Amino acid sequence: LDTAGQEEFCTMREQYLRSGNGFLIVFAVTDRNSFEDVKRLHTMICRVKDRDDFPVLLVGNKADLENERH
Repeated sequence: LDTAGQEEFCTMREQYLRSGNGFLIVFAVTDRNSFEDVKRLHTMICRVKDRDDFPVLLVGNKADLENERH
């Protein structure tokens, strides 16, 4: 479920997390806040699924925007 972090999808997000078998967490390498959200998202997935043994792939995007990195 790609919500781009939009809070209006919060209730729908938990429903999709519950049914997910694996997760792709994407953050922007140009945005420190998006990287810091990774831990929060992982914790949310663990809480909703009530376990922590599921596959997760962490992806840093916008790597081509090297001049915008902080």
